[in-house]
Amino acid sequence: MAAVNYDLVFDGQDDYIEIPDSADISAATTGQLSVSAWVRPDVLTFPIFQGSGYVHWMGKGQAGQQEWVFRMYNQETTDTPPRPNRISFYLFNPVGGEGIGSHFQQPVQTGEWIHVVGTADGEKTSIYKNGEFEDCDRYTGTGPGPCHNYPPDLWIKPTRGTAPLRIGTRDRESFFLGAIREVRIWSRALTATEVGALFGGSVAQDGLVAEYLLRQDIALDSAGLHNGVIAGATWVAS
Repeated sequence: MAAVNYDLVFDGQDDYIEIPDSADISAATTGQLSVSAWVRPDVLTFPIFQGSGYVHWMGKGQAGQQEWVFRMYNQETTDTPPRPNRISFYLFNPVGGEGIGSHFQQPVQTGEWIHVVGTADGEKTSIYKNGEFEDCDRYTGTGPGPCHNYPPDLWIKPTRGTAPLRIGTRDRESFFLGAIREVRIWSRALTATEVGALFGGSVAQDGLVAEYLLRQDIALDSAGLHNGVIAGATWVAS
């Protein structure tokens, strides 16, 4: 009999995973960071959102100690122009406010798995969808395209705080509705070639500091010692 796989489904109300703070999962430690996850939104408009209409579906940060986050926008937002179902990866200064990050904005189908990778290499963020590069933004310094540049007063200097890493939310101000699996974190920026290989199932081991397969376990970190606690999410046979 074939083994049954399970997906960890977050209800969009109060479900999340919490992993204690560690230097391994802070961009400030080595100056670089990569975070990868498969994410399956089950709605296009989330019931508990924040700001202009978005949820933070994974991130490390809280008031006065902001670090990094993945964000997904609702189908309709109050932004001008609107940002329908945009998916972003941001870095922040500790005080929060306006961060700098990269995004893609393409039609999303409910129930569809999307592979998302965000990287920070010491100068710029990059984001990938399903193994393909989508966008890059400089969070310090300036340079030629295609990466976007920002004025010096917006530049980001990643700083480690004591906030935990959470999956399904960042700081319990908004909550993801859907499933998340195969969360991985590296203490360096993956190359585009490595991201493409990762989408195909080949996981780079160099710099891998945490790995949460989320295939019916207790948020076990199979790459290190950063086990997480699941708060409320439900295992559903896939």
